[in-house]
Amino acid sequence: MQRKLLLATLSGVLYFLSWIGFGIWPLAFVCFLPLLWALRDTTPRQALKLGAWMGFVTHLGGYTWIVHLLTVFAFLPLPLAFLGYLLICAAQGFLFGVFSFLLRWACLRSGWRLAALLPVALVATEFVYPLLFQSYTGVALMPVLALVQIADLGGVLMLTALQALVNGALFDHLQSLGDKKVSPLGAVLASVAALTLSGAYGFWQLGRVEKAEKAAPQLRVGLAQPNVGELELHENPYASVRTLWSETAELQGRGAQLVVWPEVGFNTQPVRDGADGSLIQGGVPVSLIAGVERMGPKDIWNSAIAIDKSGQIGDHFDKIALLAFGEYIPGGEWFPQIYKWSPMSGHLSRGTSTAPLHLEGYRFATFICYEAILPRIVQSSMADHGDGRAHAMVNLTNDSWYGAGNEQEQHLMLAAVRAIEHRRWLLRATSTGISAFIDATGRVVQRLARNTQGVAVRDVPMMQGTTPYEVLGDWPGWLSLATLLLIRLRKPRRA
Repeated sequence: MQRKLLLATLSGVLYFLSWIGFGIWPLAFVCFLPLLWALRDTTPRQALKLGAWMGFVTHLGGYTWIVHLLTVFAFLPLPLAFLGYLLICAAQGFLFGVFSFLLRWACLRSGWRLAALLPVALVATEFVYPLLFQSYTGVALMPVLALVQIADLGGVLMLTALQALVNGALFDHLQSLGDKKVSPLGAVLASVAALTLSGAYGFWQLGRVEKAEKAAPQLRVGLAQPNVGELELHENPYASVRTLWSETAELQGRGAQLVVWPEVGFNTQPVRDGADGSLIQGGVPVSLIAGVERMGPKDIWNSAIAIDKSGQIGDHFDKIALLAFGEYIPGGEWFPQIYKWSPMSGHLSRGTSTAPLHLEGYRFATFICYEAILPRIVQSSMADHGDGRAHAMVNLTNDSWYGAGNEQEQHLMLAAVRAIEHRRWLLRATSTGISAFIDATGRVVQRLARNTQGVAVRDVPMMQGTTPYEVLGDWPGWLSLATLLLIRLRKPRRA
């Protein structure tokens, strides 16, 4: 068993080294091999334990920023923060325990090759397993732009399926060599064909999308990054606003027709319905999408509001997926005293509408912070709400919660997949970085370095059309679940 644990540990290390942050992407195609070798001759229950350990190791290496989050914003002493880090890594990593259990169970019951079963088990698990910090295995392939264009066919789960197929086929081949059996030619050819076809499709799409971007009408957009983090916002609410006014004036002078502010960039006071937006703009006559706290009779929302160049407030979007312990505390509605113990935690209400914001004659699908990595919320935001699909996507966020670790790059690249899925530009404004323009192929074409103050301005194509993913949704997840059900219903193979 000790040897099997070492193999599972090795898989965990290879996985986080291949993923965003470290970004050694070729390891993505071999990171599961040690785990698969460890799972040989195990029961499903043993596989569950080995997979859970692999997932724990993976998150230990990739999510070190959790310690900063818990010490600085939850006010936990370092020993408790470290314990919380371990618990979160265990909970998140248990996804791989469930995946390993399903994989081993399906293998024993069906006898299929792992080239077929590995994508099914991993995609099904990623589709349904609840995570506090959402992630997807296939995002490790984002540096290989031609390969990831298949995300417009079936979303980010298609990337996970491709990576799993290659890992499974390699293992089938290596296992046959170890057992001195004939190599499973079909599995190897399937993985080669998948990589070849994905690459060919990607190169075609890169050219097609570039032509569509050039043909689309252009809107000059500016991004403002004040480099004012969450702690400073609480100590000096005007620090962000004054910087954003100055940056907005600079962007307007550089021809920006629309300026995007980060999440709750304006936080000197909540914005009430019917208020004038001139104060928020600071007297700069330019259209604005601003992150604010919006207040109703009983509720407060984390919102994005549209303000036209005359200062008139128009549409708003209220954040729907609130981040636990940052924007609300689970159970706080029953025990309000909890909020006094964690003064940096908000007490916000959830939004209910994903309708786009309208400005300058265009529609902008808008989502806030964490929502950019939740495909289903973005898909709903990109749906036709009565006057056509959005022309571009806007993400307002504040990544200062997570310190200077890998989280900011992870958040950026997880969000970039949305641009491929919907073939729209993503305009991302953050408080402390990384603000970026991401084109419709998922390429980061311009970025502002994290923990710096600055602006970026660019002509952005206002694109139209739809993608198979927008119509069909996460069909790879449903197909994988259906396949597991089929294996469950069919007669088990004889040992």
